[in-house]
Amino acid sequence: MWLAVTLLVVLGQAAPANPYLEQARARYEALHFSEAVELLELAEQVPSSTRAQHLDILELRARCELAEGRRQEAEATYERMLMLDPRAEPPADLSPKILETFQAVKARLFPAGYVALKQLPAAEGLVRVEVVDPWRRVDAVVLHWRGSRDADWRPLRARPDAQCCVFQLPGGGPGPVRWYVEAQGPEGNGLTRLGAPEAPQEWTRGMAAASVPGTEARDGVVSESLVAPVPAPGAGPGDVQGGGGASTTPRLRRTLGWVSLGVAVAAGVGGTWLQVRSGESHDAASRAEWAGDSRRHSDRARTQAGWATGLFIGGGAAALGGGYLLTW
Repeated sequence: MWLAVTLLVVLGQAAPANPYLEQARARYEALHFSEAVELLELAEQVPSSTRAQHLDILELRARCELAEGRRQEAEATYERMLMLDPRAEPPADLSPKILETFQAVKARLFPAGYVALKQLPAAEGLVRVEVVDPWRRVDAVVLHWRGSRDADWRPLRARPDAQCCVFQLPGGGPGPVRWYVEAQGPEGNGLTRLGAPEAPQEWTRGMAAASVPGTEARDGVVSESLVAPVPAPGAGPGDVQGGGGASTTPRLRRTLGWVSLGVAVAAGVGGTWLQVRSGESHDAASRAEWAGDSRRHSDRARTQAGWATGLFIGGGAAALGGGYLLTW
């Protein structure tokens, strides 16, 4: 089991960086903005890119589009960037023209002082809240709760560092738990609420405990794991119902798990090779003397990048499936 988990971690850490982003930065510094945009289009297709890299891709692309006088396209790119992360900001040392364009888009999407709380799906007994805070006004998110016998509200506090706060509702008492969530400023002033003291949300305890596998609560604030599988109701550990009513044997599960991990490794190697070949094709397109040759190499680079994306996605799915089968 630990070998499978270790292999998954190694595969995740060995995921290739985004070479197109670095190449695009070099072309931007050399003032070749159209070439930088082409590379950034390829960079967006790399599935191993992190959320921070996607933000960097969009931010650099907007700069290139502004440098070419395409303000409308740049504004659309900034909109995508802010939809991905409302708290995103371009570097403060950029030109006033770039910063003014970004602030105009941000003000159009979010009025001054805008703050919102959105409840997200969660397991029973948990409250997950997305914090939309583009102007960085929220200092703390507080869940107020009380049981059926409580006269006063009791607070659970969390900081919105990851844009999502998870609270575990207290269990162990009779009757329902009533709650509401409030975003507070630095001085403790309320900015917005999800629910209200006079109209709170309500959760009734079931027979099961409030916590679920894969979560850890500390003072009511929950840290969730990335994967928390829950067995089907009535199923014992390791039971998987098949079409004929028989359960899959542990040996078969292990075999399928290792096969899936082997497929994941092969897909990762193939995707990396295609990604490198795509970069070489793009370089060949840049060096080509004839327009037809340049177009042919560019088309080949896009095709290779597309196949690499498919292999990375398939390999990631196979790695997750294999790890699940081996640790189940």
